[in-house]
Amino acid sequence: MSRLYRSIVIRAQLSIEEDNVEKKSTLSYRNFSMSVSFKKITSSARILNPFKGHTLDDLPFEIRFDPLTGETGHVFNLPFKAEKPRMEDIIKRSAEIFCPFCPEVLEKSTPAFPEDIIPGGRLRVGKASVIPNLVPFDKYAGVTVFSDEHYISMENLTPETMKDPFLASLFFLRRVEAVDSTVSFFSINWNYMPPAGSSIVHPHLQPNGSAIPTNQVRLQLQGAAKYALEHKGDFWSALMEAEKRSDERYVGEMGPTFWVMSFVPMGFLPDVTCIFPERRSLSELKEDDLLPFLEGLTRILRAYFDENVTSFNLALFAVRDDPNFRVNARVCPRLLPRPIGNSDIAFPQMLHRESFTVYPPESLCGKFREAFHRQSR
Repeated sequence: MSRLYRSIVIRAQLSIEEDNVEKKSTLSYRNFSMSVSFKKITSSARILNPFKGHTLDDLPFEIRFDPLTGETGHVFNLPFKAEKPRMEDIIKRSAEIFCPFCPEVLEKSTPAFPEDIIPGGRLRVGKASVIPNLVPFDKYAGVTVFSDEHYISMENLTPETMKDPFLASLFFLRRVEAVDSTVSFFSINWNYMPPAGSSIVHPHLQPNGSAIPTNQVRLQLQGAAKYALEHKGDFWSALMEAEKRSDERYVGEMGPTFWVMSFVPMGFLPDVTCIFPERRSLSELKEDDLLPFLEGLTRILRAYFDENVTSFNLALFAVRDDPNFRVNARVCPRLLPRPIGNSDIAFPQMLHRESFTVYPPESLCGKFREAFHRQSR
């Protein structure tokens, strides 16, 4: 066990006593499993509502607690419906801006890796290419260009169009794991389209390897270690059992993957979590696991597309080795909520690190479950 993991376990032990104090409070929460709880506090704001003749009105909301990390998020039930943006305008603007990923300039305009990291400087799988990130997020930061196509619409993101880029990203991270023993934390990330933060429309992934976990991975490791110490069991198995039993957010399973609407969403709209219950590390994640994952992802993206969502963030998290961890992914829809083009991230998320979601994940689960079990087109 590395020094970092020992530190995480020790902190988890120290936090158990604090959580036991919380359990003695008067806050009520629902238990769907003996050891996984979905805690939430219901509250409301009282106003004289101009849409109801300035009569007294209560605007309800929930404060939810993530069962793994303990992070809180505010969940509302507002009458919001996303408007589908004019993708033609975005594509037209992108065509007027230099794209370093288009095939005629890719070799000249992008960097290459040192030979000791990637022999030949670039890693290729099919039409996908992994190159260094000119703005590196971490010590090992790649950019995986999908193909020659400058734009792939969300409804055309299929297992076939995504397979080579995800395989190339996986091979890149395996190479990083092999050449640098200090790197223990890995992720494959995706900003699809400008509302999700992408500055280039040409589809690309960003695989990263680091010796230090990001905040999200650190919280997952601490939460899973704490759960194992407190309950003498596996958090991920307990979570999946609880979600299937409640049937409020359970979407479905595809091969080695388990899909569920996240109890505490991270964004403006409800998001989706995918768990690989049998994969504890990057080395255990196999090429054959990716096709079922991408099939599931395709169906989730189609469900979002039906909700007029045409942009998203995705992250797939993995570690070098940890008995309490499971490889998992998160798909977060992104949008510009109002015609003025405002961001879906404001002071709650940016400064308070508190999510704000306009309606509960349970309200979308039925649609997503139906889309997930619908046969691929």
